Amino acid sequence: TLLGRAPLSESEEKAKMLIATDYARKMSLDMRMISDKYEDHPDNKASHCAMKINEYYQKYKAQKGTQFVFSDLGTYKPNEWNPYTEIKRKLVEDYGIPAHEIRFIQEAKNDKIRKQLISDTNEGKIRVLFGSTDMLGTGVNAQKKAVAVHHLDTPWRPSDLQQRDGRAIRKGNEVAKYFADNKVDVIIYAVEKSLDSYKFNLLFNKQLFI
Repeated sequence: TLLGRAPLSESEEKAKMLIATDYARKMSLDMRMISDKYEDHPDNKASHCAMKINEYYQKYKAQKGTQFVFSDLGTYKPNEWNPYTEIKRKLVEDYGIPAHEIRFIQEAKNDKIRKQLISDTNEGKIRVLFGSTDMLGTGVNAQKKAVAVHHLDTPWRPSDLQQRDGRAIRKGNEVAKYFADNKVDVIIYAVEKSLDSYKFNLLFNKQLFI
């Protein structure tokens, strides 16, 4: 009733934990993924993430430091509300960051555009690059000026988290080497009393087991 959805059907009853988990993941990312009746909130992940991105943007402005933002949920879709475009909106409207310096890997419709996005990130023309684990987490060598990695959600596999971090924490990162004590900051966003802590602990226990 609270979610405004019909009661579970007979087939949905068998998958109710999956359905509940899917809702919980969306709710911890942004309530607007559940329903458009919810409004923006100054304490949601988009607000906190935009604030942190701006901090690093300003701190490494002279070096054109770049940042990666990861989420496997609510990825960029043109002409449709999603957390990616919401964070970009906040960065442009609230912090005055030029829109052309914030891009989404999903904009790359072919290899040529993809290579250009990666090249522009290495040059510092793109300062913030959004993407999912699948599209941005592997085979992307855009680490040259990377100073921070932001995780809006936690993936299910430890290897996915390593792949995400590996976009920035790798050989050839010149800004980190010379201007950031050879370190890249990794920020994981989590909402209290949500599925986030469960997912992170699950990931941690899997890694310990491995």
